[in-house]
Amino acid sequence: MQDSAFAKKNDGSLRSNRISFIVAAGLILIASLIRIKIYGDPRLSIAGNDTQSYVDSSSAALFSPEIMTGRRLLTTNLIYKILEPKEGYQILANGSLETQRRVFQPGFDRIVLLQIASSILGWGCLAFMFARHLQNPLMKVLSAVMVMLFAYLPQMADWDSILMSESLTFSLFVLLAAISMHMAFSLYKSPKSNLTGVMIVWGIVYFFWTFLRDTNLFATLALIMMVTPIMMVKPFRGNKSLQALWVLMALTFALGLTTASMSVRSTVQLRNIFIGDIFPSETRVAIFKEMGMPEPQSAEFEKWLPQHGNSALLSFMLKYPGYPILTFVQNFSMSFVEIKQTYFHMPEAKKLRAALLEIGDALHPESTSAFLISFLLLIGISAIAAGNPEGRPWAWLCLWLFLTSSITLIPTILGDTWAINRHALFSTMIYRLSMWVFAIIAMDLALMRPRQDPAQPG
Repeated sequence: MQDSAFAKKNDGSLRSNRISFIVAAGLILIASLIRIKIYGDPRLSIAGNDTQSYVDSSSAALFSPEIMTGRRLLTTNLIYKILEPKEGYQILANGSLETQRRVFQPGFDRIVLLQIASSILGWGCLAFMFARHLQNPLMKVLSAVMVMLFAYLPQMADWDSILMSESLTFSLFVLLAAISMHMAFSLYKSPKSNLTGVMIVWGIVYFFWTFLRDTNLFATLALIMMVTPIMMVKPFRGNKSLQALWVLMALTFALGLTTASMSVRSTVQLRNIFIGDIFPSETRVAIFKEMGMPEPQSAEFEKWLPQHGNSALLSFMLKYPGYPILTFVQNFSMSFVEIKQTYFHMPEAKKLRAALLEIGDALHPESTSAFLISFLLLIGISAIAAGNPEGRPWAWLCLWLFLTSSITLIPTILGDTWAINRHALFSTMIYRLSMWVFAIIAMDLALMRPRQDPAQPG
């Protein structure tokens, strides 16, 4: 009798989970179709001041050093090179000069279509994986709704029409997170799982995402920090796939550091730091002159900067730690504000966009509360996981997300004195997303019923 009652109860639970998963998958599909519809012609785009540099950088020969060390990174160089039509690219609308309508820009329609497709794929996969691995039926549906709303409101979706690196940075990372979620739960349930094919896809996405922006490279540190302890635990010790991923991450990090230090973009970033932070202070200028820096604005300085600027700045930060600490603290709150794009408007959908932006303001707060709330929820999830083994994959994933956003935000603030809110969008996006998905995960773990042994009284 008890076995029969348990079996019926278990069957009812499985049926409910299956139905809620199907509902969640349906909502993801519907939301993706609506996203395509309400944002107008997907071929329309808007350029920024940086767009021409992506085109110019992609002209480097495919197997030349410049494809890695140019003004832009490998991934965008390859995309713009592969998708370039015979007639070339034509910039017809620059939203950095003034906010204006999106237009059809020959050649760039391929880029923007790729960005939109990557966005729909990445966010759809992330929502799908949440719905798959959460246990409570209501949480499955709620996670799909929240992730889709978060991704498809103008605060995020507008970037898909802008010809810069933000859109692909968001979409490839959430795709990476979705694959990582699948791997984490598969390995937790069965440490001997054969995930070779999945890990190959993960490695490809990880590599090309890393070489979208220099600060993405620092996310590898968070991954290495999270994977290394797992490789030392008995069930995963000797796992060849994990070892291969670790080697890939280490080699990618070494390649990224080497090519970044040799790149033109490194010199541009250094010059911005010196102009914005060093030159305005006579004391700091004097300290750098003691380190061998020539007179600013001189020809000697232009030769010294690419050769010795990085090492001098690092020595300065180590000798005077108050500078990086104060710089980070002063600019931390600025990283969270003015996250809406100002490149284009859609007068034909003014009322609809106003309503969507209002909803978006609730899901995308422009304050450091996103950091604090996600941090507190992370503590709660970790505490639950300490007493409930079923929560350990979630605790690992949440800690990885939080570390990734935090580690990438540090070099963004210290290395970018101009347009800091736009350059910090990736890190602050994770904090804002974490507010909602961490809360859903915590509720799911709290509602999770302990597994019942059929032999025990129900």
